[in-house]
Amino acid sequence: MNKILLITTGGTLACTPTENGLAPTLTGVDIVEYCKYKDEADIDICDFKLIDSSIMTDEDRAELAEIIWGNRDDYDAFIISHGTDSMAYTAAYLDCALPDFGKSIIITGAQLPLPQEGTDAVENLNLAVEAAMEGYVGTCLAIWHRLIPAKSATKMDTEGFEAFESVTKTYITEKLPLPQGERKLVAEPQKKVGLIYITPNLDRETIARYADFDAVLVLVLGSGGMPKHQEAAFDVLKEKGVKVYIKSQCLFGKVEAIYEAHSGVNKFISVVDTSIDWALYAIMFGVI
Repeated sequence: MNKILLITTGGTLACTPTENGLAPTLTGVDIVEYCKYKDEADIDICDFKLIDSSIMTDEDRAELAEIIWGNRDDYDAFIISHGTDSMAYTAAYLDCALPDFGKSIIITGAQLPLPQEGTDAVENLNLAVEAAMEGYVGTCLAIWHRLIPAKSATKMDTEGFEAFESVTKTYITEKLPLPQGERKLVAEPQKKVGLIYITPNLDRETIARYADFDAVLVLVLGSGGMPKHQEAAFDVLKEKGVKVYIKSQCLFGKVEAIYEAHSGVNKFISVVDTSIDWALYAIMFGVI
């Protein structure tokens, strides 16, 4: 049977009412009590933090990666209970910080707390534990009946239980083949990366402020569009040694310079089949 380490970080799943509103208070012991597999799964607990995921930092994510790495020989799978606001970012970070890890890293959370009537938290927790017990599923989210790969997972709804989607509409439905690359921990991102959202009124001066970055991820209009003066400003960044990556603002689809007006963006690095969340960390860690 797979040995599982549950790492708790707080989030809505772990919340209970306080006089100032919902706050994460449930520990790993409390959380496991809600799991239908608690008597058969081999689960150890690491209570990391009790925080809202909107305030989780990359320093926190680096610590999570170190905990997983330090326990790599003792466990077959790692489950992280997490708030949904930044869950996809944490999945992306861990996927890039622990390349070819070969152990399941499953992040789960909920839109409603575990103790609340009608919650999605119990379903999501059970999905995560079931996946961890069954075999290797890579780094993914366990959320509302689906295992979504870290590379394509993104949050798209602040209220509904089906809050996350795969931008490639692909999901993990069976045990995956183990990766063949070298397992390692990359302690921290190596590059300073900016995120720029193309809008009609984005000016050259704003773009020029990214000249001291290692790279920028530019979210373009549709399948690759941006005004010509903006394209020229990114040309200047590129000449200064800034790597310019482009990705569509649309949830689905890819960048394709099939229109004459878009033809100039071919000089930039196109990012496809990933979420924005994953693309950012993949650039930071030098994965792409």
